[in-house]
Amino acid sequence: MPRIRAAFACLALLGAAQPAAALFHLAVIDEVMTSYDGDFDVQFVEIKMNVASQTFVENSVLGIFDGSGNYEGDALVVPGNLANGGAGVRWLMGTPAFEAASGIQVDFEFAPGLVAGSGMICWGAPGTLPPADPNSWDHTDPANYVDCVAYGGYSGPTNTYIGDPTPIEPDGHSLQRITESHDNLTDFACGDPANPTNNAGETADLAATIPCPEPSQILLLLAGAGALIPAQARAKRRR
Repeated sequence: MPRIRAAFACLALLGAAQPAAALFHLAVIDEVMTSYDGDFDVQFVEIKMNVASQTFVENSVLGIFDGSGNYEGDALVVPGNLANGGAGVRWLMGTPAFEAASGIQVDFEFAPGLVAGSGMICWGAPGTLPPADPNSWDHTDPANYVDCVAYGGYSGPTNTYIGDPTPIEPDGHSLQRITESHDNLTDFACGDPANPTNNAGETADLAATIPCPEPSQILLLLAGAGALIPAQARAKRRR
């Protein structure tokens, strides 16, 4: 009997530990913009939760990388947790200029700094919960984040989150996630309009100020990057 009770106790502990692993990791970068209408101060990053209980984001990090994969610094160390969770629930990090342009309030503000043209954005942290000390882990290693998006002529290191970078630049329009295959090339399309949504469910529609590239243009961008993968066409935002 003592052995049976001990076995059940172990199983109970394992069962209790499983939800803890899903406190912020089961989420993805869903939409990104690095400039709008020629204003490089207008920037946002939207995160989408894939399941419930993804609200414990305090001390997670939004990291910035240039087109060669060099770490440029943190756009934001998230200062708090979120009120609303659930599969498909979104939340926003963005600049004050984005709030003015969109008319909606972000959940967490950051100063402009995302790389326009070619670069990479990563969000997250290692561990079951983001460490209380955000400086306790290596922000230069993309593998330490929950998700990354590489765009434009990005030529730096890739990982399981990226696959092949998308050649589309998130300037004058957004990059919008359309699938989740861990391949930026097929997972993201040009967003017109951009549809950023905050944690309260408020959404803005920002018509593109730079036209989305046509499939033939994307093929040329891919050829310039040395990629041999068929280009994706523009896709409408799914909601």
